[in-house]
Amino acid sequence: MKTRFWLLYVLPIFLILVFVAIMASGAFLKKPFGNDDRLLESIQTLEKQVEGKQWTEAKSQVNYAMQAWDKVVNRIQFSVERETIYDILGTLARIKGGVAAEDDKAIMEEIYYFYVLWDNLGD
Repeated sequence: MKTRFWLLYVLPIFLILVFVAIMASGAFLKKPFGNDDRLLESIQTLEKQVEGKQWTEAKSQVNYAMQAWDKVVNRIQFSVERETIYDILGTLARIKGGVAAEDDKAIMEEIYYFYVLWDNLGD
């Protein structure tokens, strides 16, 4: 009798609560947990470097941003829509291409698009 109660009531309720917690945790999980996953700060620094036309620093900063995104995406992949993940990855790739071409106007457009995507991530 007790086993049946646990299997019919307690286990399904517990699993539903766990799944809801995972799906609602995107806003929390996008925040940095260490020094190697500070994506938003990296993009803000990159914005200042592009405005100052510091291209060598911008190249290293965009590489850091790509590595930071790899760490963040592993945490948020179950709580965020796949399209949003692909949009952010595409934006980061276009930023990297813009830095390689030293095209400050294209980079700034993508940076501000990234900010919108980031603000809506996990909401």
